[in-house]
Amino acid sequence: MSIQAVNSVPNVEWDDSGVFIFSFDANGSTFFAGFIHLQIQLAIAAGSTIQVTAILQQATQVGVQFASDPQSWIETIKNASRASKSIAINFDDALSVVYTTQTNQSFTLQQLFSVAG
Repeated sequence: MSIQAVNSVPNVEWDDSGVFIFSFDANGSTFFAGFIHLQIQLAIAAGSTIQVTAILQQATQVGVQFASDPQSWIETIKNASRASKSIAINFDDALSVVYTTQTNQSFTLQQLFSVAG
């Protein structure tokens, strides 16, 4: 079909601290979706020190840090699942990929666009 926007109560199916998979009901069917939630981080720091006198020193440092944070999606899904609370899920019901876990469980995962709740 196409992109779907549904409100549904999610169920946590798989979480091995690397891949997170959940299920939800939409239009009378159960769908699975998931994502990788390893923290990818990049940090760059540069600095300099200038000694002005024997007892006074000036230090300057500039830093930039980037991190992908799917953690908010994980907490949204887990909290909704625990509380049986409905959340907004946007996904494509026509695009999917099969993911097989380390314990040989297979899930057909729909393309996921957003989760909010």
